[in-house]
Amino acid sequence: MTREFFPVHASMTNIVEDSSVDVYVNTARICSNMSNAEFRALVMKLRDEAVRLIDLRMIGLATVWTRERERVQTWFGKADEDTRQILLHGLPRLQVALKELQPHKIVRFDDDLNIYLSCTPAPVDPNVAASVCKPDSSKRVVAIYPSFCTLPDTNSTKDSKLKTLIHECTHYIDTFDSADAMYGSGTGLSIWAQRRPDQTINNADNIACYIAN
Repeated sequence: MTREFFPVHASMTNIVEDSSVDVYVNTARICSNMSNAEFRALVMKLRDEAVRLIDLRMIGLATVWTRERERVQTWFGKADEDTRQILLHGLPRLQVALKELQPHKIVRFDDDLNIYLSCTPAPVDPNVAASVCKPDSSKRVVAIYPSFCTLPDTNSTKDSKLKTLIHECTHYIDTFDSADAMYGSGTGLSIWAQRRPDQTINNADNIACYIAN
């Protein structure tokens, strides 16, 4: 049995008779197929893997460009110097954002979450795995939806929890400020990239696949 202990409220002893503090604790599981402690451990493991993969991409861009160029072409439809420089500038910021993710900021989507955000996350949809609120980029909050829990942890050609975390962090204004012009994780997205290279460098799934596929 997994036990979880974490602070929920801080208070001071007083001498007022019958005084009390009501503390509400939401004990609902983020993913029904694992405890919240297991979920947090998994997410931090995936976060660390994303950081490692970004290291590899930055090394490729900086030192073995002739080899990295093919990968850039595959996912962005172009491999010119401008694209290389955008990646060299954006990947370190994305890596910082991932390192700043904390377990208590990766939370189950529900109405209670909305009071902490300046925009309303997307409603629950079987096609939505997670979302962030761009105006609240500095808060590093990621809202998790039920479909996230059914994804494989990692997968080189399909959607995964790992790529979802990377995808969401590219949306932060201080990383890539990315959009969702097209979704995908495999050949279809690569084909779209060759046809629409003007949109790829700012598309979340293209960045995530470049890093993790």
